[in-house]
Amino acid sequence: MSAPRRTGAPAGVVGAAAVVVALAGTLLWALLLASPWRLAAGLLEARGHLARAEKALGRGAVKDARYETLAAAASARRAERGLAGAAPLLDAARPLPYGDAAAQLPRFVDAASHSSSAARGTLELAQDALRGPDKIIVEEDGEATIRLDRVRELAAVVDRVRADVDAARGALEAVDADALPRRARPAVAEGIATAAEAGAILADAAAGFDVLPSILGEDGPRTYLLGMQNTAEQRGTGGAILQFAQLTIDRGRPRLEPAKTVYELDRNRRPLDVDLPDDAWYVALIEDAQRFGNANWSPDWPLSASLTVAYGQAADAIVESVELPEIDGVIAVDPLALERLMPGVGPYRIDAGNRISAANVVAFVLYKAYAAYPVPSARRGVLRQVVDGFYDRAFHPSSPSALVQGMGDALARKNMQIWLADPAEQGFVERMDWDGSIERAPGSDYLFVVEQNVGGNKLDYYDEHTTSVDVRFDGDDAIVAAEARVHNGVFLPQPRWSMGDSGPVHRPMLNVYASGDARLLDASIEGAQVANPLPVWDDAPPRHAERGKTVWSATLEIPPGDDGAFRVRYRVPGIVRTTGGRRTYRLLVQHQTKVRPEMLEVRVTLPDGAARVRAPGWSRDGDALVWSRPLTRDVALEVSWLE
Repeated sequence: MSAPRRTGAPAGVVGAAAVVVALAGTLLWALLLASPWRLAAGLLEARGHLARAEKALGRGAVKDARYETLAAAASARRAERGLAGAAPLLDAARPLPYGDAAAQLPRFVDAASHSSSAARGTLELAQDALRGPDKIIVEEDGEATIRLDRVRELAAVVDRVRADVDAARGALEAVDADALPRRARPAVAEGIATAAEAGAILADAAAGFDVLPSILGEDGPRTYLLGMQNTAEQRGTGGAILQFAQLTIDRGRPRLEPAKTVYELDRNRRPLDVDLPDDAWYVALIEDAQRFGNANWSPDWPLSASLTVAYGQAADAIVESVELPEIDGVIAVDPLALERLMPGVGPYRIDAGNRISAANVVAFVLYKAYAAYPVPSARRGVLRQVVDGFYDRAFHPSSPSALVQGMGDALARKNMQIWLADPAEQGFVERMDWDGSIERAPGSDYLFVVEQNVGGNKLDYYDEHTTSVDVRFDGDDAIVAAEARVHNGVFLPQPRWSMGDSGPVHRPMLNVYASGDARLLDASIEGAQVANPLPVWDDAPPRHAERGKTVWSATLEIPPGDDGAFRVRYRVPGIVRTTGGRRTYRLLVQHQTKVRPEMLEVRVTLPDGAARVRAPGWSRDGDALVWSRPLTRDVALEVSWLE
């Protein structure tokens, strides 16, 4: 499994076009004496224009991208005319050393033509979908409306672009690589691979357009809950859900109800009784988790979201003042998502007078609001203004392209996670890696360190988390030593409501998720343990099973300025695979969204005699390989060697 790759489709398609045209340019330098000037100039100009169009689209400069794309199309047409005029010369060139290569030129020109056509379609998606008279979101009767007819038109554009990219790939695959100069052959293979990648991105886009009309309420109203997570109080999916809003979409027309605190449904934090699946061990153990606003302890968002809905429905049955309709999905967002989306939304001022922008939204929501508004009811009202102001402007963004880019980044980093009740729609969400689920990771070792705040405070704003992993091999088995270390960086004095129940003492519950067949060898604690929600242990931590993974847990108590750590050492049997004499170890590491990203260091000690090591992205330290950086996305790491 790789990190989500779905956020750059328009630029990716133009990039594929640029590479395809570049191949023709590379070949033409070798054939310049046997080819007419107009043919060579046309293809080489197209190459340059499409490369510049890709860069312009990547930075959101649609006007520049439009100019370069149209110029590339003109160059491709000039190349087509040059090819028609060059036919006698190409026939005459066949007996020459590069004669067979010259015969491949029509295929390159065909690839260039389809590439420029794909680029024009991509530009239509980028330029017309979010701005201009044909944009998707328009004003109707003073309200934002998503035009479902325009959605279907753009779906047809995606299909057309996809056909052009497939045709460009087919033209390159028809090239006789053996007839080309050696230096041109790798470029042809690269072009085919790039076109295949662009085709996969477009296939995803086509699948999205298939389900988008129903998500937008084409067949009747859809209602989604927006759960606002507070990452200063960690939960498995990111943070405690303290506020929520209700989004209804009916035939493309969205309506957002004012945000509410979860306590309007969670009266007196009363635990409720619902049927729990076997994997919901957190909620089964923690009585305070058995309610609408606190059920998201599992890091698997589909599980946490479905439990949130179940508790919401149970609360709705006994709370008369709040009426929940049938829920079609739950979307989790956190302050970091607001930060990433803010460049598209634009800064704004709330009724309380505070100016909210990308530069201050995280600090204000997670920290400054507690000092400025110490009375909980007043603070909740101000935070509600922040949320309402943001979502109101999200439907009228100041920069639509920046909003889309920010949303892609938020989804990739789990600052936004989606669960939809309809299986087909949820299938698309899972296809795009937007569901925030625990990955199955077949054929791969697995690690996911999940932190839960059980101190009733907001001290995760100051939390610094480091995960260190040491991997050694015993035959086909991996011996893994993992340490989860937490530093409590809080400084005093702090607002009372930020300190919560435990004062400045941080109480993180640390949970190490490993492969389902992992067998514990030993475990230890640095610092003090707390019997909450699990008992204090001596030799072995409690073990749980969740989504096919093994989980070991411990709760620490960490004073200000101090560290605590939870260490486990375990064996993963048969995880090293051998293919064609090459030994391969893969490790999938999932991340939990945090205010301060978790630091990850993985150290793999190679067996004696390991040779011809392949480890892209790793650094060498003697007999060991080291991978170290902040963990902001899920990562798939791999090393291989010959013995």
